[in-house]
Amino acid sequence: MDSNWFETFFDGLALELWRATFPPEVTAQEAEFLVRQLELRPGMAVLDVPCGNGRHASELARRGIRMTGVDLATGFLDEARRTSPEVDWVQKDMRALPWTERFDAAYCWGNSFGYFDHTSCVRFLEALARALKPGGRFLLDTGLVAESLLPHLQSERTLQIGDIAFASRNVYDPLEGRLDITYTFTRGNEREVKATQQWVHSAAELNRMLRQSGLEPLRAFGEVDEREYALGSPRLILLARRG
Repeated sequence: MDSNWFETFFDGLALELWRATFPPEVTAQEAEFLVRQLELRPGMAVLDVPCGNGRHASELARRGIRMTGVDLATGFLDEARRTSPEVDWVQKDMRALPWTERFDAAYCWGNSFGYFDHTSCVRFLEALARALKPGGRFLLDTGLVAESLLPHLQSERTLQIGDIAFASRNVYDPLEGRLDITYTFTRGNEREVKATQQWVHSAAELNRMLRQSGLEPLRAFGEVDEREYALGSPRLILLARRG
């Protein structure tokens, strides 16, 4: 399959489902966490990568933060530009960030980090570290960490959100550390089937990647309520700082 599947995944029913999955109150709660842990203040320059449809960047921009959002997905960026024209939206591969010491803080939210293998993840983190000013903080959020995903992994899953039915079929390759997922979205007579590949890293491996890229790990959270990360936590949120 195409290793860059994520370039075209987020359109049609998939984009509609993604939008419906995160109500405004969830975005506001996550934005508060970002403000606290990144120590954000009005006027700071902050990078959201990848930004998706810009739900966090738009919320933070309303608080006076100077936001830049980077993503490859045209459908996401079109929506983001309509919603928040005050944000600098950039269509670019997150592994090829062009900036040097531009941002006071940055974050990578959702499961996007798992879209790449080890080499590409390090490439992204090195580019991210270069884009941060010395001392700049970074938050990495992922549910595709082995200690969170594997204890609860199901081979099939179904969900109904609004009028869209969602199903996934999951096949994990333990020797490659890769999860092959086929998603099916259905609404009435509409049906979309999309195949993806997502890479699973251990928490220790993520810490090593951060250090290798010039980012010092500070804390590990299991949720935005600031509980400490533990085996089986629903997600891993790593806080790091450029040395």
